Amino acid sequence: MRYLMLVIEPDTPDRGPTPETEAWVAEQDASGARILGSRLRPGADVRRVTVREGETVVTDGPFSESKEVIGGFDVVEADSLQEALAIAAAFPGARNGTVEVHPFWPTSP
Repeated sequence: MRYLMLVIEPDTPDRGPTPETEAWVAEQDASGARILGSRLRPGADVRRVTVREGETVVTDGPFSESKEVIGGFDVVEADSLQEALAIAAAFPGARNGTVEVHPFWPTSP
């Protein structure tokens, strides 16, 4: 089953990958667990889009109600939720941020 890991971290201008993160990515890529992943730009570059009664509203970030942003994501393949949680717990960013694990709905063949 596939899982989306959202990496939530403090919104700082420079959130470059650490050697520990690069090692985690290499390990997950080598094992075949990591399908896709990327860092995301800081909160100032984020836009929110809402459509209400036919009107599109675009709001520029950063968003004052939060001091944290989604700093990156990974899509992983795991045999169980427990395995996906173990992969997330091994991610270095979980030590100073949060990693949310979202299961995908199964797809039809």
